[in-house]
Amino acid sequence: MEQRPTVADLAHPVAVELGGNWRPQQAYHGVKELDHAATLTHLDGRQLHFSERFDDPGHLHIRGAFPLTDYPFRKGERDSVRVAMTEDPGSIANLISRDLIHVHRGVHERVKEHNRQQAEARRGIEELARDLAARLPGARARVDGTSAYVYMDLEPGEVRIGLDGDAVNIVLNDTPRIIADAVVFAVSRFLPHVQTPEGEHGEYVDVYAL
Repeated sequence: MEQRPTVADLAHPVAVELGGNWRPQQAYHGVKELDHAATLTHLDGRQLHFSERFDDPGHLHIRGAFPLTDYPFRKGERDSVRVAMTEDPGSIANLISRDLIHVHRGVHERVKEHNRQQAEARRGIEELARDLAARLPGARARVDGTSAYVYMDLEPGEVRIGLDGDAVNIVLNDTPRIIADAVVFAVSRFLPHVQTPEGEHGEYVDVYAL
């Protein structure tokens, strides 16, 4: 009885049928080679994941892979194709080309652009936070994604300045009025995107939102 091919067996001939820009890669669990999974990697960095699912034996599931991201995927942007593993590599490659590659290429570009913009935003907010912390005595900065926080431990009280895009929030705990006014004034002068009229002072409340 002829043994049907494994996913690892199919990866190379399908890559050949797709063209010279795709390279098959063996999947591993630790150092052990896996027969039920493989990856095709394009020269431009795109990847296709091949797998035979335990709940669907005898069928190859192919899906486009993406970099780590918080991109808001929409319906249809992460679809996969399914084909019997007994199909010849040319037919599998034709199915991938027809139903998967074009959509995956477009979404992959959008994900990369989203990640680029997020990285730029992170760099900008980190620069703002570190610059502000350097201007405030005893302050320290912490960056969390595209948000950042500047902390000041005072005697008495505590100040936390949150930076999230164009929004700035100041949280004051047990802070004297004179320090509250000074912090609001400093933030409004040191952060170029925060506009506060000359002579304006903070109100002595728990949270400031500029």
